[in-house]
Amino acid sequence: MNLLARMRSGVLRFAGYLVPLVQSLPALGPWVGLMTLPFASYLIMIFTNLPINLPRALSEFFVPFLIPEKALVIIGLFVLVYSVVYLRIKKKEGLVTSGPYRLVRHPQYLGMLLSTLGLTSWSVWILNNFFGIGFLSPSQTICVWFIELSAYILLAHIEELFLSRNYGVAFANYKSQVPFLIPFFKTSRKDLDVLVSILVPAILLFVLINVHI
Repeated sequence: MNLLARMRSGVLRFAGYLVPLVQSLPALGPWVGLMTLPFASYLIMIFTNLPINLPRALSEFFVPFLIPEKALVIIGLFVLVYSVVYLRIKKKEGLVTSGPYRLVRHPQYLGMLLSTLGLTSWSVWILNNFFGIGFLSPSQTICVWFIELSAYILLAHIEELFLSRNYGVAFANYKSQVPFLIPFFKTSRKDLDVLVSILVPAILLFVLINVHI
């Protein structure tokens, strides 16, 4: 067995233990399981990095008027909570392909990434416009978000290894019909899935950040 085959076998065994463990947690389990570690780590990094205290930072964000970042955070949190609740209700029926799972194969991760994308753009604006600076520069703050994005792309692929092993043809058919992480961008290749999942959010983040300049 060559090195690549051994690595693939190891990943499959890892997924076989990891995913059932997370799925067997109680209703709030996803928040305390491995799949929320990138999200929690991101929030800690961002809110400890701001040059103003947390209450003031939050007051700057939750102002009466609607800004694009706030809309993204709200939409992202809605997608996240709805997806988690829907999966919790439907997963006893087998492979879940309805509800938010008709839009993308990993709507929970999409929700987390939308929320943190909005927070990243807002954080960069604060770091650029308030006196003082955090321990991360604006560019480093953006890098933190891309690390989170990469972590969720990796976790999504590990989860799909488990789903493919357990649902076979049913998951293969579902995978061929529904986009990976970005709505309306359906590909049949893993490398294109990764490229689209990085490129589309990168463009959106660039647009958001430059709206404030």
